[in-house]
Amino acid sequence: MYKRPPQEEHPQQPQLSYPRRAALRRRQKEFYSDEHPEVPKVRRASLHLDTPAALPTAPRRNVRRKKAIEGEVVPETEPMEAQDVPSTPATNKIMLARRRQPVVYEPPPTAYRRSHLHKRRKQQHAPFGIFRQLTRNRAVAFTTMMIFLFVLVLLPVTFNFLQSYRSSAQGPVIMGLGPTGSGNSSVQPTADPHQIVLAPPNSNHPAPPVFATAAYLIDADTGATLYAHNPFAHLPMLSTTKLMTALLAVEHGNLDQQITITDAISRDLNNLSADSSLMGIKKGETYSLRDLLYGLMLASGNDAAIAIADAIGGNLQTFVTQMNQRAQQLGLYDTHYVNPHGLLDPNHYSCAHDLAILGRVSLGNSIIHEISGTKEYRIAKTAAHAEHDLFNGNQFLWWYPGVDGGKPGFDGDKDFVQVISVTRNQRHLIGVAMHTNDWWTDMRDLMNWGFDNFNWISPAEVDLTSPIPYDNQWGFFVRDKKENTIPTPDHGRYYIFTGYSIADPILTYFDKNNGLKKFGFPEGPPERSLNTIITQQFDHGTIQCDVNARQCRVM
Repeated sequence: MYKRPPQEEHPQQPQLSYPRRAALRRRQKEFYSDEHPEVPKVRRASLHLDTPAALPTAPRRNVRRKKAIEGEVVPETEPMEAQDVPSTPATNKIMLARRRQPVVYEPPPTAYRRSHLHKRRKQQHAPFGIFRQLTRNRAVAFTTMMIFLFVLVLLPVTFNFLQSYRSSAQGPVIMGLGPTGSGNSSVQPTADPHQIVLAPPNSNHPAPPVFATAAYLIDADTGATLYAHNPFAHLPMLSTTKLMTALLAVEHGNLDQQITITDAISRDLNNLSADSSLMGIKKGETYSLRDLLYGLMLASGNDAAIAIADAIGGNLQTFVTQMNQRAQQLGLYDTHYVNPHGLLDPNHYSCAHDLAILGRVSLGNSIIHEISGTKEYRIAKTAAHAEHDLFNGNQFLWWYPGVDGGKPGFDGDKDFVQVISVTRNQRHLIGVAMHTNDWWTDMRDLMNWGFDNFNWISPAEVDLTSPIPYDNQWGFFVRDKKENTIPTPDHGRYYIFTGYSIADPILTYFDKNNGLKKFGFPEGPPERSLNTIITQQFDHGTIQCDVNARQCRVM
């Protein structure tokens, strides 16, 4: 058996480094106070050191702890009396202890200690425990507060960014516009119903100016807004009101249901103005809802609107209430109805943006789309009603390629309003022009630009070979000529024939040198190079101007 070699009672202590000696002196001074000068100021070594100091000669009560420090095995039943402590002379030497695991005493978890630990655990897991711990340190508290403020500001920005990213991924949309063809779908309101995302077509043609007070153009397939001019201006909508009347009729009625012109309906018909456009129904006659819808959309019959409203709503006021409720569901926040036909009233108005939404939803309904795109419709005479030959008053339908529906409205020879649906090259666009005296030019320019197709076609030329209904009301469109222009906001000139504009300094040089006779129509947009040179191509040459030198020449 291995036996430990005998050791000196007080072996020589190895020399300590300066930092450890200094630390030891500080600890010795702190351990004993000056109240006991008889006790040497030498602190016993820590249980965690390999070089404990010599114990003082004063008797200690905990003999078991002392012997454990010196490396002796202490039985559990050994007495713990003070007289068992051997007398050890004082010394300035530090005794080396055998390397071993320190004796650590862990008191049993008494009831008080268990409850105390449980209480501390509860505090640590309390909802605000972490917050209380953080706030004890000022630096940590300040950092936490800055992080909280940063997150508070960052979250809304991140949310808006994600929304914008999602919108751009799905394609720009009209705010508040539902899915394509959603005739009976509700539209969820947006945070800002007057916010519009523009997505103009990929074309080098500039957006056309219009004579209309307000105008709008959308892609009916995607809902993208291509063009907007005064989109939220409140204006009389006139007979485009009938798009909402037709939408409610189709959603709440049956096309084959029979509607009799009762005394109540007849009284409402008698309240119409003398110059109202009429289908020609009379008291006592009975028509199907389908026939009345054709009279409503083709002849723009105010009498058909009254009959439909009374039959579907029970009375005019109830139906008008339903119209306004449906408008709110569709997000038409700048629209208000007081009648089902559109006769002038200060409280009866809409805007170009809302009419575009209404046009997309109503003309997305297959029944309304088919009826509004029909050029002629004949209601045969029966025992219940007279004969009616109806012609579609939407004149755009009769000459512009691709028109498949819509509804116009006008007040005499001014304030013309129209909602037009056009499908060409597998694209479906809906245009709106409000309060214009040249509706064919405005709508043609919008559609040409939207489809990026400027092949010239004029109602005046078509009318010579295929008469357009009610063409005499517009002087047979003789005003429509290739040379016509529209003023632009930069004091330039927009040529409707090619869809390009001319502005200064090229415009001044163009006019001083015989304009169209010498150069012809503009064939492209102006191009700037070196920030001072502007060049534009025409039929018979190219004009180049130096802005700084104020000189132009023909290339």
